[in-house]
Amino acid sequence: MSTNSPDLSDLQQLLVKLLARELRLAPEAVEADKPFTQYGLDSIAALTIAGDLEEELSIELESTVLWDCPTVTALAQHLSGLLREREPMLG
Repeated sequence: MSTNSPDLSDLQQLLVKLLARELRLAPEAVEADKPFTQYGLDSIAALTIAGDLEEELSIELESTVLWDCPTVTALAQHLSGLLREREPMLG
């Protein structure tokens, strides 16, 4: 990712890519508002995706983040908020 924080659309695309790769799905099969559990997400896959997100976005996440934010939309919004908090205050 660039040095600028990714926007919501970038985050959603990243999540779709990671979820599709981990669960061996076509990215087009991932719906933004469908719960991860309906794709067969288990705790090992959730931890793997959370770890990939930490690496990709250079942030620390709770191990339960995919259960706390159970859709692409919810998780992207959560990540966007975390990234905004991390940005230095201007002015």
